[in-house]
Amino acid sequence: MKNYIASLKKNKGLKLFAFILALAAWFAVGSEERTETTLQMALELTNIPKQLMVTNEIPSQIEVRVQGPRSVIRELADDKRQLRIDLAGSKPGTRNELITPSALNFPRGVVISRIRPNALSIELDQAVTRRLEVLPVIKGSPAPGFEVGDITLTPKETLVRGPQNAVQQLKQINTIPIDISKLSSSVTREVELDFQNLPLTSLDSQPIVAKITIRPKLQTKVFTNIVVVPYGASNPLQLEPAKVAVTVRGPATNLELLRPEEITPRINLKNLKPGSYEAKIAVEVPAGLEVVAVTPEKIKVKILR
Repeated sequence: MKNYIASLKKNKGLKLFAFILALAAWFAVGSEERTETTLQMALELTNIPKQLMVTNEIPSQIEVRVQGPRSVIRELADDKRQLRIDLAGSKPGTRNELITPSALNFPRGVVISRIRPNALSIELDQAVTRRLEVLPVIKGSPAPGFEVGDITLTPKETLVRGPQNAVQQLKQINTIPIDISKLSSSVTREVELDFQNLPLTSLDSQPIVAKITIRPKLQTKVFTNIVVVPYGASNPLQLEPAKVAVTVRGPATNLELLRPEEITPRINLKNLKPGSYEAKIAVEVPAGLEVVAVTPEKIKVKILR
C-alpha cells in the first residue's frame, strides 16, 4: 500500500498535465456540435456450416441512423464498418437474428435512433449436388430464307450445388436464351445457365459451348411424270405405271434450279427371268437434295420372252 501511495507522488507534474489534457478533450467532445446522419453498414454472414446453404435473399447492407459529435460521426462514416453475423452451429430451418445497437459496437456518445432492417430471417437448407442435363434455349429468328438445324451442347450435363428442396425438383436446367436473330451461318458460342433465381451454383469449371447450325430453309417440291429407268434386263418389258411422281426436299434456291431430267427413278431387274414382278423404285437426285416420297413406291414389271 505504501509503495502504491509513493508511486502516486512520482511525476506529479506529468500526471497533472495528462489529467488536464483528458479533461480538456472531454469538454471539447462534450461541447462539440452534434450531428445526425444515416450510415450504410455492409452485412456479412460468416461461418456458414459446409453442409448448409442460405436459401433466401439477405440484404447486403443495413441502414443505421446515428447522432453524435460531428468528428466522431465523420470518423464512423469514413470507417466503412461491417456487421458480421456468425452462423456457426446452425441447423436446417429458419434462424431469426435481432440486430441490436449493442451488436454494432459504436463509440460512447453515439446514439442509434434507427436500424433498418433491425431483424433478419435466415433460411437454411441442406446443400446437395446433382448432375443435370442442360437444354439449349434460343430466341429470335435467323435471316429470311434460313432456319435452325441442329443445336449441340458440350458438355451436355453440368454438376450443380444447391438447397436440397430446390435441387430435388429439377430434372434439367436451361441455358440463358441464345440470340440467333438475323443469323445466316452457323455459330459456336459459350452459354450461361439459367438458374431462375434459385440459389444454385455450377461446380464444373469447363464452360458450356453451344454449336448452332444455321442452314438455308428447306422446302419441298413435287415433280410429276418422271420416267422410270429400268436396268439389268436384256428382254423386252412392260412397266405399269411407266412414270412416277417424286417429292424432293432441299434449299429453295436448289429446288428452283432443279430440272426434271436430273431426277432419275430406277428399278433393278438384274438376273430376273421372264415373268411378272413388283419392283421398288430408287431415286437419284443431285447432291444437297433429298427424296421425301415416290408415288407409287413400287411398280408392276412384266418381262417378256
